[in-house]
Amino acid sequence: MPFIIAVSGLKNSGKTTLCLKLLTLLLEDGVDAAYVKHTHENVLSPGGSDTGLLLEAASRAALWGPDGVRLEESDRKIDPAALAARFFPGRDLLLIEGGKSFPVPRVWVGSPLDIPEEVSGVVAFFDRDVPCAKERHFAAGEEADLAALLASMARGAEASPAEVYCGDKRIPTKAFVGEFISGAVKGMLRSLKGDFDLRSGVSLYLRHRKGEK
Repeated sequence: MPFIIAVSGLKNSGKTTLCLKLLTLLLEDGVDAAYVKHTHENVLSPGGSDTGLLLEAASRAALWGPDGVRLEESDRKIDPAALAARFFPGRDLLLIEGGKSFPVPRVWVGSPLDIPEEVSGVVAFFDRDVPCAKERHFAAGEEADLAALLASMARGAEASPAEVYCGDKRIPTKAFVGEFISGAVKGMLRSLKGDFDLRSGVSLYLRHRKGEK
């Protein structure tokens, strides 16, 4: 599962601008990073629309157009870990913009004096207007240093070469078990014919059948 880091702050603090800069720098550094914007506004198709009606029936629907695909899923109880497991397995890092209440490490955008009491897990500060010499305090022009810190955190968090999930829950896998699973699956796949490249990663889904425990 990707290392999850929230980029939180008060309204108009510059969260989106910072996320864009960090995401660009992380990708240039070879970190397979993804981005999610957390909002308190409704994001699904309206209930009376065609897609909304199908979403109510199936709980998951997609809009597919010439510019790409947008997936919609009606799940009010999803949390950051489930979101990462369901949509971003295998990624190195997931940036979540917002999410002040999420129990994840976070970068606080703005002055340390402005942090609400309920916000926790701050591992770094970014105050675009006020330079600071303290460790893990960054300002405008130091985005590359902050991106390097996040990259090191992401690279240090993932020790196993295989991620195993049951539904949205990750099964804890030690490095040697991950090595065994990865080696076994890749070994079997190498014996098959087909146009695929194992260097792009492998996703394996085991379908539950009736009567199985």
